[in-house]
Amino acid sequence: MIFLYKRRGFFLILFILCCGGRLSAQKIAEPDSLPGEKGKKEYLEMRGVVKSARTTAKGSEYPLDSAIIRIYSDTTKPALLTVFTEKKGKCEFRLPFNKRFFIKISKKGFVTKIVEVNTKIPPAKKGIYIFPFSVDLFKEVYEVDFSILKRPIAKVAFSINNSQFDYDYVYTDRVNAQLKGVYSDYFLLEDALDTTKTEVIVPQDSKKKTDSKKKKK
Repeated sequence: MIFLYKRRGFFLILFILCCGGRLSAQKIAEPDSLPGEKGKKEYLEMRGVVKSARTTAKGSEYPLDSAIIRIYSDTTKPALLTVFTEKKGKCEFRLPFNKRFFIKISKKGFVTKIVEVNTKIPPAKKGIYIFPFSVDLFKEVYEVDFSILKRPIAKVAFSINNSQFDYDYVYTDRVNAQLKGVYSDYFLLEDALDTTKTEVIVPQDSKKKTDSKKKKK
């Protein structure tokens, strides 16, 4: 049996399988872990979906295949772990407790975004936590100022009041307010580019032939 606990985009999941009166962990495919952390029984599992910020003609976002997710520690520069999204833009990886990480999401032709995750947790609260998240990436448009994205777009940490990992909503709301202008400029320029690409140019010779046919009529 699977028990889910959800609150504001967060799932705490417990796998319990009854076998002859014993409780054991249900066997599932194990996501990527940091070096030396594989097989640990206590962790924060990040389950992400990466999409393009540009909507399709049908009005829905499309997932980004082979987007790169690099996990950095706040004390080291080299990436501790690198994973890639699959065809549906999904990725999974596990983080150990009591550390701070910077998750950089990138893809060629798109602007990188960063999510900060602090896994510090009281000893009595340790267990298995799953945090789903979604990130949309802007296509590179040189006329748009994306400098705000050099800082984390969101911060995640353990909430003592809710006994779960959650977003820092004060920080996130402040960033979202600043991003409104970026989104506005981005979509205006994208629409302008699409209009330029789809504009039909009629050769002068063809135009003269059309005009002459109209006169004959």
